[in-house]
Amino acid sequence: MRRLIIICLLALSAVALLAAAPVASAAVKPQITRVTPMRVSVGNLLIIRGKHFRARAKSNTVVFRGANRRTAFAKPRRASGNKLVVRIPPAVSSLLTVKSSRQRPTRLKLRVLAGKFSSYTSRRLSPVVTGAGNGDGGTDAAKVCKDDADHDNDLLPNDLEKQIGTDPCLEDTDDDKMTDGWEYYAAKDLNIKAVPYPGKRPFPNALDPSDGGSAPSSKFDYDGDGLTTREEYRAWRITGSSFIASKAGGLDLESPLGYSDGTKFSRASETPGVPNWRSSDYGLANPFQSFPSFYEFRGVGDWRDSERDADGDGLANLLEAARGPGNNGWWQKFWANDQRFAPPIEPWKDKAYCGESPGYFDERGFADLDMADSDVDGDSLLDGEDDQDNDDVNNITELYETVKDGDHNGRETAPGGRWIQPAWCTYPEDTVPSLNFGGVDSAVNAFNPCAPNPASRTCPDDKPF
Repeated sequence: MRRLIIICLLALSAVALLAAAPVASAAVKPQITRVTPMRVSVGNLLIIRGKHFRARAKSNTVVFRGANRRTAFAKPRRASGNKLVVRIPPAVSSLLTVKSSRQRPTRLKLRVLAGKFSSYTSRRLSPVVTGAGNGDGGTDAAKVCKDDADHDNDLLPNDLEKQIGTDPCLEDTDDDKMTDGWEYYAAKDLNIKAVPYPGKRPFPNALDPSDGGSAPSSKFDYDGDGLTTREEYRAWRITGSSFIASKAGGLDLESPLGYSDGTKFSRASETPGVPNWRSSDYGLANPFQSFPSFYEFRGVGDWRDSERDADGDGLANLLEAARGPGNNGWWQKFWANDQRFAPPIEPWKDKAYCGESPGYFDERGFADLDMADSDVDGDSLLDGEDDQDNDDVNNITELYETVKDGDHNGRETAPGGRWIQPAWCTYPEDTVPSLNFGGVDSAVNAFNPCAPNPASRTCPDDKPF
């Protein structure tokens, strides 16, 4: 009995000791005390020393943070309670600063997740990271991003990327939402392809984030075709990102890219296809215009990027571009243009002209068109056969009148030549886009339900004061 009591007392003492023991190290906040080397390239090894790490490598996570607070993560290759060995992953490339068209050495903060997060490192413990292949710091350098000839699949071989300063680990080094290869070949196109890719702010530039952006369009149009760099890139993407290597050389104006902002004639010899109309699916008449000939408004035989139709909706790219008449803001500026109209044509509710009011209309909102979206309002009709202002005149009919006399109600300049718009009201010919509507030449506005038909089903019956 006495022996049993002693055993029980010993057991209780052990439980008490366990209860009084300090919290397991897994629950203690890790701490970074030393980092080597302090300058290291993407792909090389970094050694982090400290306290309260996990002994199992996969139980630790190293966090890299850039100045813009974006982060990248990596699992260490080896670990102990006070040491982690981690390879700088390709994702860290996106945290590096791009300045003057080059990736710059960038100081990155570190923290470790090992049950709990450590604090971010101070400047003294934050290493400077350089781009892949720079050879800075670290040991046991891997063949980072060299699993094949073009690791990031951006059309540029790894070795070429190192030569021109782009990152072989990233398809979009400058993070402007346009891939390095597309910008590279567009710049070559602009320099007639035979000229080497320029290294100081070439246009477009795979190391200049200012020429792209997240919006559908950007501010640059290097080849002067009315389509911005971003718009041509999006057109290239939605048409299949085609690349014909044989077109990368020579002095002709076609591009290896299906769409390029280095030439107006990326695929000049490819005739646009006839849209897959959907009107007849709903018992409506398909557009009567003859395609693809209706696309032509710049010339004959050489299809410019502005005349082509990236989204296949029956509207040429220029008509749906940010600078084109497929946007309501275009019409507001068009009618207010005192260089074209003397005097400018005032908004719909302010003044009538020969019984018509084709000016800017703001009584309701309209969906702007997009050259990379074939159905912006989601009603299943293609934008060409659709009708933005619901006046029962489709967009093809109204929008093409801004670039040519599509219905031939005007004058032919020469046999087989260009047709120009007729005079309208007090304005001279070739000034106002118009349609012969009920025997009368009526001004057109694709975002005004009262033009060309003031009696349309959506034209307001009364003008507000």
